[in-house]
Amino acid sequence: MHAVKKLLDLFVRLVSTLLMCLVSGIVLLMLNELVLRNLLGKSFRGMTELAGFMFLWMAFLGVIVLYDQNRMISLDMFFVRTRGKVHTILWVVHKVVAAVLGVIMVIAFLGLYPYVSTEYYSSMPSFAKLWQYVPMAITGGFLCIKSLYDLVEKARGERRR
Repeated sequence: MHAVKKLLDLFVRLVSTLLMCLVSGIVLLMLNELVLRNLLGKSFRGMTELAGFMFLWMAFLGVIVLYDQNRMISLDMFFVRTRGKVHTILWVVHKVVAAVLGVIMVIAFLGLYPYVSTEYYSSMPSFAKLWQYVPMAITGGFLCIKSLYDLVEKARGERRR
């Protein structure tokens, strides 16, 4: 289990680095678009599509970092007010729901794959819209694996008592 924890931590660090690059890229695209609009009076659809693409990646991958750091808004209002077994039950329900959501996200990606793999952006004809949905599958896989890891660790900790 220690190896799984190290892999999850490494993955989250890589995602955090990618998020910083995405935010920087979006800012640069916006500045570029402002300069082009003010100097040339034109806007390029490709930049708008690329910014939207980067935003989707940023939003989905941001969930990975938030979930890893337990910063997702979930049942916190109930967790704070509970102790003992009720707290543990709510925690387990939260992890199971997150794992199921992760599985649903991966299944949704697999269901969309035949359709989005053949669609392309109008301004980027060689760039399939499939890549817009990849972060959903990555996030879903992470939610599932991290939730299962947390549940196993909790069960191991309970047995040691």
